Amino acid sequence: MHARVSLVLSITIGIISSSAAIAPPSCDGLYGCISSLRQSDCAQGEVLISGASLNGCCPGCRGGQGYMKVCNVNVASRRCAPGLKCVDRKCIYDRSTCLHTIHMKDEEEWAGWYPRCNLDGTYASKQCRGDRLSGRCFCYSDDGRRIFGWDWYKDAAKMTCACSRRRAKLESEGRTGVTLHCMSNGNFEQLQCDSGVCWCANESTGDPLVGTTVVHDSLWRLLPCYNSSLHGDSYLRQCESAAFAQKKIQQKFSQRGTNGVSFNDVRCDYDGSYGSYMIDNGVVYCTWRSGKKIGSYQVRSSLVSSVNCNCARDTVIYQEAGIPFTLACGGNGNYEYAQDQNGHLFCVDGDGFVVTTDLRPNESCDKFIYNSAFYNED
Repeated sequence: MHARVSLVLSITIGIISSSAAIAPPSCDGLYGCISSLRQSDCAQGEVLISGASLNGCCPGCRGGQGYMKVCNVNVASRRCAPGLKCVDRKCIYDRSTCLHTIHMKDEEEWAGWYPRCNLDGTYASKQCRGDRLSGRCFCYSDDGRRIFGWDWYKDAAKMTCACSRRRAKLESEGRTGVTLHCMSNGNFEQLQCDSGVCWCANESTGDPLVGTTVVHDSLWRLLPCYNSSLHGDSYLRQCESAAFAQKKIQQKFSQRGTNGVSFNDVRCDYDGSYGSYMIDNGVVYCTWRSGKKIGSYQVRSSLVSSVNCNCARDTVIYQEAGIPFTLACGGNGNYEYAQDQNGHLFCVDGDGFVVTTDLRPNESCDKFIYNSAFYNED
C-alpha cells in the first residue's frame, strides 16, 4: 500500500522547480557556475541562456545576428541570436520563446514592457507589472499565457505560482478532474487531495511537509493540517461539487445510451471558486468568485473564445481594495484596448496595463497590442 501511495504521489505532485531553468549537464571541474549572472551582464545583442558556457555546463551570454539582420543557418557566424529565427535570410522574432522580448527592448520604440524569461526560453511563472506600491503580479504558463493567480506587487515576495503552473500543465496534458487547490496567488494551499491521496503541502512547492505522511483520501480529516471550521466535511468547494455532479449526470446518461445531453457549463478556478464567466442559454456572462454576475457584461456564446472578463473582475478587485478604477471595459467584460480619459488617448493590453501613450485620433491599438509581450490572439 505504501509503495502504491508513494507512486501516485510522485505522479500527482511532480512539481516543477521554481527556477524553471533546464538543469545543466553533469560536468567535472573545479569551478561552479556563476549563479549571479543577469541579462544586464551581457553585451548588447547577447542573450543570457542556459548551457552557453563551460561546454554546456553553465549559463552564459550568447550572441548572433540581431533583429532584421542578414542570416544563414548553415554558417555559425551568421546565425541569429537566441530569441530570433532566420526566415528568408532575415532574423525575425521567434515568438515561441520568451527570449524574443529581449530584442524588442533594444530594437523598437518600446513604450510597454517585456517579461521575465527563464534561461531555457520559457516564461517565468510570476510576472509583475507597475510599481511596487500599486502594481500587480500575475501567474503565467511557461509559454506565456496568463493563468489563475495574482497578488499586489507589494505582497508578492513569496508568490511562486507553482500550484497554478502544475494544474495548468496537468490539464494541458489532458487530465480531467484535477483537484489540487491553489491559493489566490497561485501557491499551494496547505491541505491537498488529488488522485486518491491527501497530504499537507509546502505552500511554495507542493511537496509534503517534513514530518507528515501521505494518506488515502478517505483519511484526509486525520491530517494535521485539516481544520474542521476551514475545510468542513467535503474537500471539494461549492463550484467543484457542482461541476463534478454535472459530469456524473452526463456519464450516467451516456451509459444508458443517451448522448448529447448538455448543461450550462460550470467553470471553476483553481481555488475551487467560480470562474470568471458562465454560459447560460447561449449567453456568456462575467461572474465573480461567488458565481454572481458582474454588471451587465455579456456576449453571445459563439464568441466565448475571446472572453476573459479581466476588466469586469478588476472593477470588483479595485473596489474592494478602495482604489479608483478609471479604465473602460468592453461589453464582453474584457479591457477595451483603446482608452480615452478626458481626451487623452492611449492603449492598454488585456491586463489593463498601458502599452503606449501616443495614440492618435482614429488610430488603432492593434499594432501596439501585437508588439506587446503578452499579446493575446483571443
